[in-house]
Amino acid sequence: MSSTFHISACPVCSSSQFTVFTEVPDWLVSKEAYTISQCNSCNFKFTSNAPTAENIGPYYNSEEYVEHSDTKSGVIYSVYHYARKLMLNFKLSKIKKSTEGKKLLDVGSGSGYFINHMKQNGYDVTGVEISDKAVELCKDKFGIHAKNPEEFLAGKLDTDYDIISLWHVFEHVYTYDEYFELFSKSLKKDGTLILALPNSDSPDAKLYGKYWAAYDTPRHLWHFTPDTLSRFAEARGFKVVKKYRLPLDPFFNSMVSASYKPGFTFLPISVLKGLYSLIISFFNKEKSSSLIYFLKKK
Repeated sequence: MSSTFHISACPVCSSSQFTVFTEVPDWLVSKEAYTISQCNSCNFKFTSNAPTAENIGPYYNSEEYVEHSDTKSGVIYSVYHYARKLMLNFKLSKIKKSTEGKKLLDVGSGSGYFINHMKQNGYDVTGVEISDKAVELCKDKFGIHAKNPEEFLAGKLDTDYDIISLWHVFEHVYTYDEYFELFSKSLKKDGTLILALPNSDSPDAKLYGKYWAAYDTPRHLWHFTPDTLSRFAEARGFKVVKKYRLPLDPFFNSMVSASYKPGFTFLPISVLKGLYSLIISFFNKEKSSSLIYFLKKK
């Protein structure tokens, strides 16, 4: 059995004709090079030679994988923790504005900061998390015990959620159709699916190329743009109804990307590149470094 995750058809348009887009090293763990391919028909990009789901575990074993380690080591991750505090209120405000109901399932809940913030603001929360280390951090810090994804995939969780959210998680998911079927079954009729995803069509992605942090091979399998995400969701019975930019992501992505390059210069160049990307997104939201997509069942 191959230890490589094989993709024979484009998840967006089902074409089997691909070309190599670029080669990207695993900057965090192994330094092995991975291929990002692009569909000849719809231009969707994906990591075409990632390890299988059974073999991906060791590639998350890095203190720099902050959602599982909660590290505050170094300037970049100290900035990350400060930015996360700001973004928790930002996410809450967008959810209040764009959804109804307060029963929330967060898939990929990490060390629990988001679900704890939502709980403190009156939401009935359930977390799903695959990392044992992150589950323990969530339990120790916030007293919330996240469920294992196997419980979700087995249909053992509730089927009447108002909101299901995945914050920079869906790009990691191998069995995307299985998850979308469960999203459809687990949401109320007028429930909302929230996906936050990097945008491979953003200015910072183009500025940094193979060094762009949000390619994050081999952990990121799918490299969406607003167009390909919309087409992907439509094919699975969902429609994008609202989009919001994540305003701090261009700065974080630029700082981390710069740290991967030889002759790393933290300031001011990486911050200026992040600012450039953010300014472009004010004129065209479709160019945002990352986007939050609010989806409804069709």
